[in-house]
Amino acid sequence: MRNNFLMILMLVLSSCAQIQSSSHQSESPTLFERIGGLPVLTLVVSETIDMSASDPKIKRSFDGVKLSTLKQSVVDQLCVLTGGNCVYEGETMKNSHRDLKVTSAEFELFVETFRTALNKHVATKEKNELLKILAPMKRDIVTD
Repeated sequence: MRNNFLMILMLVLSSCAQIQSSSHQSESPTLFERIGGLPVLTLVVSETIDMSASDPKIKRSFDGVKLSTLKQSVVDQLCVLTGGNCVYEGETMKNSHRDLKVTSAEFELFVETFRTALNKHVATKEKNELLKILAPMKRDIVTD
């Protein structure tokens, strides 16, 4: 009887240990959290769009665009893509860039501006993770 009790106790403790172990794994911070959340995303996006909208080589893509609305939309999208608790209600990248005729050169200049802002505010590991998530969007943005 005592052996049965010990066996059951060991099984229960083992199950508890497995549950605790798996709950610790799911509690690892999201990329959104590691980046610094909305304050950092908002700062990076704002700097990137402000610099891009004033750069003579790529500013044509921002002509007639309400920059505050664009910034919020990009922040929401990045928040969702990095695991934050936001809602992105904007267009797909393909639809929102369809008529802009963005060239590869313009895209690369924008990415360089984005990297510059990320370098100021985000650690290298998180910056690279974010860029890896965003890289496939190039095919939906560039039309040349």
